[in-house]
Amino acid sequence: MKTARINNYGLKQIAHELAKHHKLGGEHFTPSMISAWAAEAEQSFMDGNGCQFEISRFDSVTGRPVVVLIGEEGFDVEEVCEE
Repeated sequence: MKTARINNYGLKQIAHELAKHHKLGGEHFTPSMISAWAAEAEQSFMDGNGCQFEISRFDSVTGRPVVVLIGEEGFDVEEVCEE
C-alpha cells in the first residue's frame, strides 16, 4: 500500500491556498492547524482520491466548496508494508 506524506513545500502550498480561499484568511492558521489540513490530504490519498483537501462552502470566500489538490512536488509517496 502507498501513502503520502506532505513535505515542507506542500505545507507552504496549503498555507497559500487557505490564505487565498478561506474566509478567515491566512493569518488565522497556525502551523498545527495547517498540519491538520495536511493530514486530511494524506487521508484522501490513502482513500484513492488524490492528495487533496476541501474547504467547505461555509468557510470559502465564494460560498462554494473549494477542492485543493496538492501538487506532486508537495508530497512524498512511501510504500507501507501491512502485516
